[in-house]
Amino acid sequence: MKLAYINPAESGAWFKDGRKRVVGNWTYMDVMGDDGMHRYVAHHGTVMGEFVSLSGLAWGFSPISTGWGSVSDQNGMNKIMPSGWRYRRNGGNPRYECHGEVHEF
Repeated sequence: MKLAYINPAESGAWFKDGRKRVVGNWTYMDVMGDDGMHRYVAHHGTVMGEFVSLSGLAWGFSPISTGWGSVSDQNGMNKIMPSGWRYRRNGGNPRYECHGEVHEF
């Protein structure tokens, strides 16, 4: 399985409550919450972000952590996140950017 498959909005990967899948050093977990569907994405056990579908139709992405700020964090998240989002590390400062807006942790 490729990392891009983790993104439910881009790949159409089906949500299944309680499912946990491992893709190399990456893991995703589907959880049904009171407010909707959540897919948590982790790298080496550190939750990096989540996909959320409150309506049951459209998926949104929310960053949670920049992890260790490694090259593998960057490469993986850039394959998983929806278009418009980028994980950057230049200047030794790991961060997420979405359409020019910076999200630092």
